[in-house]
Amino acid sequence: MNIIEEFTHGKHRDQSLNEDGYFIGGGFVAVVDGVTSKASERIWMPTPGVVAKDTLLAALEQIVQSQPSPYAWPNAQLTSNAPAAMRAMQQRLDAALHDRYEASPLSPDFFRQHPTERLQANMVVYSEAQHEIWLFGDCLAMVNGKRIPTMKKVDLLLAELRSFVFQAQDAAKASGVGVGVADAVPLSAVTSTAVFADPGRDAIMPFLKMQANFANQRGEYGYFVFDGFTDPEYPVHAVPVHPGDEVVLASDGYPILCPTLDDSETELLRLRQKDPLLIREFKDTKSFSPTMESFDDRTYVRFVV
Repeated sequence: MNIIEEFTHGKHRDQSLNEDGYFIGGGFVAVVDGVTSKASERIWMPTPGVVAKDTLLAALEQIVQSQPSPYAWPNAQLTSNAPAAMRAMQQRLDAALHDRYEASPLSPDFFRQHPTERLQANMVVYSEAQHEIWLFGDCLAMVNGKRIPTMKKVDLLLAELRSFVFQAQDAAKASGVGVGVADAVPLSAVTSTAVFADPGRDAIMPFLKMQANFANQRGEYGYFVFDGFTDPEYPVHAVPVHPGDEVVLASDGYPILCPTLDDSETELLRLRQKDPLLIREFKDTKSFSPTMESFDDRTYVRFVV
């Protein structure tokens, strides 16, 4: 592999709160995106997303250090069996999160019964030995300029609902019975000490918490996420790659993923200027904030196989 560019940056000015990360080594390239917490308890510090990200990166490092080469991982019987190798990777990574529950003051049963309190993260992994990209959740991948779709249905639903709330406010204003989005204080006018109100986010927060009930469940709104309780047979999208292919792995902090980091950053800036609330051109469950670097943490790795 030839690594062309690599970058990670947190949405907070304090980069120790970056819930994204990446790993390169031992025949693997991976991007990890810790899930923003909707927890009620303060169990994991500094945030559940940071702990989940650090745990999975450490698990990848242990996997690599325990094997003499990527072609010996996870054992000789699996090197010619890509699906089995992918499942072995899933098992090792998910077990690392479950081990954190075992070591916590609370029992694993507590986390089984309270999904919003779990450590959660999405990950995309490239395996040099298997010549495949494994999409564990909704991180992003692009091969030769073609993006692989990963958006889950529940996110689309809640992004639409959040947009609906803002547009309903505009409709109320037009009829003379309310205040519209246009009357809100612009992002540029909000000071770093001000509280930025997002009524759309507030409206969907109960549903964002309910969303955890669909984690690793089958069905219309089910989705994969590493949380220590993954289904060992849950469908995981594997994308084949070939020598000479150019690959981008990224987190969903880049809503408009481009073949280069500069272009992806340019599109992010354009979107911030054109649709800062993320309710029109690109609908999301949260918006850009004047007190943060972006609407989400972001990570980008580009390489040639």
